Amino acid sequence: MKIFKAIGLTKILLFALIFFYNVSLVLGQTEIEKLKELSIEDLMNLNVITVSKSEQKLKETPAMVFVITSKMIKEKGYSDLFDVLNSTAYFQIQSEHGHWTKGGIINLRGNRSGDSGNNKVLLLIDGIKISDYGGEGLFMGLNSIPLYSIKQIEIAFGPNSTLYGKDAYAGMINLITNTHDNFAGYSYGTFNSQKIYAGVFHKLTDDFNFNINLYSYKSDEQDPTSISKSYKYRAVFPKKPYTSIFYRASKNNMISLGFNIYDFSVKYILFDILASETYGSNPNLYATEYSTLLGAKNQFCNIKYEKNIIENLNLSFDYNYTVNEFNPMTANLYLGDLDRMFVANKDSLNSIDPFYAYGGRKYYYFRTRSHNFDAKAIYNFTSNLKNVSGFSFSYIDGIPVISEGKGGNPITTDRQRNNYLHNFNTMGFFTEFAYRTSYNLLLTAGGRYDYSNNYGNTFMPRVSAIYNYGFNVFKAVYSTGFLAPSITQVYFESVTTFSWIKPNENLKPETTSNFEFNYDYINKNFRISTNIFYSKFSNIIAESVENGDSVYVKIGNDSFYVPLLQSENIGIGEHYGLNIFLLKRINRMFETYINYSLLLGYDDVNNKRIKLNNNLIANHKINLGLTFNYKLLSIYGELIWISDKKIKSNHFLSEYAVLLDENGYLLFKSALLTNLNIRLNNLFDSFSMYLRIKNLFNHEYYGQTINAQWGSPMVLQDMRRIDLGIELSF
Repeated sequence: MKIFKAIGLTKILLFALIFFYNVSLVLGQTEIEKLKELSIEDLMNLNVITVSKSEQKLKETPAMVFVITSKMIKEKGYSDLFDVLNSTAYFQIQSEHGHWTKGGIINLRGNRSGDSGNNKVLLLIDGIKISDYGGEGLFMGLNSIPLYSIKQIEIAFGPNSTLYGKDAYAGMINLITNTHDNFAGYSYGTFNSQKIYAGVFHKLTDDFNFNINLYSYKSDEQDPTSISKSYKYRAVFPKKPYTSIFYRASKNNMISLGFNIYDFSVKYILFDILASETYGSNPNLYATEYSTLLGAKNQFCNIKYEKNIIENLNLSFDYNYTVNEFNPMTANLYLGDLDRMFVANKDSLNSIDPFYAYGGRKYYYFRTRSHNFDAKAIYNFTSNLKNVSGFSFSYIDGIPVISEGKGGNPITTDRQRNNYLHNFNTMGFFTEFAYRTSYNLLLTAGGRYDYSNNYGNTFMPRVSAIYNYGFNVFKAVYSTGFLAPSITQVYFESVTTFSWIKPNENLKPETTSNFEFNYDYINKNFRISTNIFYSKFSNIIAESVENGDSVYVKIGNDSFYVPLLQSENIGIGEHYGLNIFLLKRINRMFETYINYSLLLGYDDVNNKRIKLNNNLIANHKINLGLTFNYKLLSIYGELIWISDKKIKSNHFLSEYAVLLDENGYLLFKSALLTNLNIRLNNLFDSFSMYLRIKNLFNHEYYGQTINAQWGSPMVLQDMRRIDLGIELSF
């Protein structure tokens, strides 16, 4: 952003600190200082609902759980889910910019996301499943999920298929919205990024209220040629006017509508996303061979009835209708076909819109529609014995990610779509008992039986023991999970000049068994938490692997001898790790924390054992944060260090070979990131200001596309971002 460059980052920080500090001296005690009176012990007694589908104290959950409150979100400057997970134990997040709308790829406890995207972590909003029911994962960017209306984020680690079924594989994230406040805000930042958001709650009667939340994000995003010397001086990159035309980045909108009347509630959520990508390749060689335009709509409608039938019995019934769909104009544009699109007049830069260009477009489409019914009963037999039981049924029709070949047509007609449409249904029964044998010991045991006409039957148990003794909390948990094959993994078919990818309708779900032990010591101003886990995996699905056969295929008038590929269950694995979290409230003004995560283990795919560190998973991650609060002023600084990682590359015969070491590995060096948030809270009781800076020192570091073996090996990660914003509560 030119204004930030002109003034200079140091001057901006100095001015911001002086201004924010002086205002804080003038005005009195603020809400954030009052909230500081909550002790760390009080925070551990917060009620959460995600792990057991019923309210329980955080320290009594049968899983490792992190909770991020609305105060923490504001204090630490988290604007979207990408920020939160990057600061959380065991998560390793990679920015993908606009690619397939992911915005960020989630790796949790060494579970890498593959072509199906973020399909190994279940995302919920108020218990409503946002992850795709067809198993494709999360078809929106992590930076498309705003946090301005969030009351609390509950992150549960480890599998939770016992209650949630086929998606709760490596962990779960539940965003609990704040439906009782009125607010509005605006921020402007680097890359001409603008965010506008608002929330309105209105109570008509004691039994009838409604709420609306709106969010809009527009950004030009990063032009690497202007911010990175290695990009600027690479050998080849698109010349004008290509760069100005293609780098259009993001335009995201979200709307959430809800109302409650007596015991009924209705919620509608829409994420409307437009993203594009021109860059995303190794900066030392050339721009990516294609540019991507992607539009996606994710819609969710939930109708819920919940009532306490008798004093000890609560019943709830949910109906969800969801649609996840690519815009039919989603496509790649191949740079080799650019020249044909431009007007012959040398003095004119006018062109046909490349996103609707002749010849070079390869159009993509994807859609799932699902009807989902859930029933749940919570029954307290006695004050020491509780049961949660339920039933769920889903009917899904899905179209896998498909494409019309280069020079094809947008996939807009029923004739095109019906050729790829597949229907299936799943149902599950679950129950879990929680029994307090004494004041100090809580035992839980439960299981879930799932049936699908697409992949058969599964049974997923979970047992735990939770022991409280004074300031000490001990947890031992055995949990299981399964990950169903996605529609694309089962039904995708592609014939090209170099391969024939065939469907495989005999895929089985991936399964995992997880053991973990958690220890917490908690008092008013101090917490230390240690977690140790071990996970074993079987039937890991490898996508598009050669089965040893080759055939002739005919494309146009030409024939090609190509290998046959398909997705197969050919993997096993073991992951284990350690996390240590230390939180210390020094006094009323200062609080600090440190978190260290260690990940070890291997994935064995097709009889090739690969250590996690050799499969793009860093062994070590450290988060260090310091918070300062004085009256209205809040300052938060964070360091994130991620150790190096590498991967065996098949680019040893291409121009990318210069990047590989003598053993054929592509190395990604360690990264040290610094984030800063300065905030003035509740000026005149309703007005707040903030300055957020991510990657303060503009550290240049790289990641890789979701599938490490195709395309450009290296992707530039987020450079420095500055956002200046205001908020109003009313």
